[in-house]
Formats: sequence, C-alpha cells, structure tokens
Amino acid sequence: MSEDRVLSYLSGELDDDARRAFDADMARDPALRAEVEAWRNLAQARQMAHNDIGRADRDSAFLRALAERPQPAPPPLSRARRLRQWLWPTPASPLMPLGWALAVTLAVMVAHQAPLDAPAPGDVLTRGGGSCPRLVVDLPDTLTAKQLRNTLSQFAVSIVEGPDADGRYVLSAARESSLQDAAAALGVLSATAGPAGACPRP
Repeated sequence: MSEDRVLSYLSGELDDDARRAFDADMARDPALRAEVEAWRNLAQARQMAHNDIGRADRDSAFLRALAERPQPAPPPLSRARRLRQWLWPTPASPLMPLGWALAVTLAVMVAHQAPLDAPAPGDVLTRGGGSCPRLVVDLPDTLTAKQLRNTLSQFAVSIVEGPDADGRYVLSAARESSLQDAAAALGVLSATAGPAGACPRP
C-alpha cells in the first residue's frame, strides 16, 4: 500500500491535501523517506539509461545520414584529358604503347599491300598517267544538249574533239566500258574506236 502512495506521490497524482499528508508522514517516518529516495534514485537511473540509448540511436542515425549523403560530382574533364583517358585508360598496362605501335604498323602494311582494282577486259589501265581509250561517234540529231551533258556526266565521259567535217565527236574516258555504255545511252548512229590519247581532266 505504501508503494502505491510513494508512486502516486512521485508521479504527482496526489491532490494538495493528500500530498501535504504524505509530506507529514515522511517527516515522521524515516523508513518512508528512505523508500521515496530509493524510488527517486531508480527513476533517475532509468532516465539516464534511456538518454544513453536515445543518444546511441541518434548517433547511429547521424552516421547513416553521413554515409548516405550524395558525394559531390567530380569536375568535368577537359577535352585533352578525356582524349588521354580514352587512349590510355587507367590503370594502363606498360605494354599499351607497344600495342598502339603494332596496330599502326599493321594498318600501314595492309594499306600498302591492298590489291589494285583489276581492270575489266578491254579497259586501259591509266594509273600513273598515260592514255585513255577514245571513241568516234555520230550523234543523233534529236539529242538535246541537256541529254548529252547528263549522259556524259553519268558515265564520266568527256568530249575531247569535234565536231569534225562530218559532224562526228571524239569521246574519251578512263575505261572502254564507260565509252560503250555512254554511246548506247546516247543512241549514237555510229561508233568507231579511235587511237588512245591523253586522258581528259576530270
């Protein structure tokens, strides 16, 4: 029964008359005073333990917040540094320069040993200068200047001479096949192979 009164007294549940009566009882009873003091000490110890637990929780929450805080983004790299990292990534192997040198050497060898385009039968090989085949043609009267220009441009054919006294033109191209295709497209009335001559400038 006294324990209930002590707890009610310490928790402030007693009214003024009951509190005054309890103070009078404590003044007369040393055992009651000791019991009240023991309960007060226990309450303080529990409060301190609670504060310590709360502080540990707050510290843990603070450390978690620090760990989860986003790190500032690194400053953007300059163009030269990005190129260097692309050419020489980190960590780089000490053999990387040797690999680049080998790649460049292989590329040069492949470029020098690539076969030339084989000429088609009847074509004249003109690499390094020389002469180009020519074709003497008699153009139809219905052919317009626009049709002639478009066809010659399409087959890379040039008029190098003409018209002569008979109204014929001399066509020239790097390949015999181009001359024949252009003549067919123009619908020439006659076509005669002429002596090869200097290649027309593009």
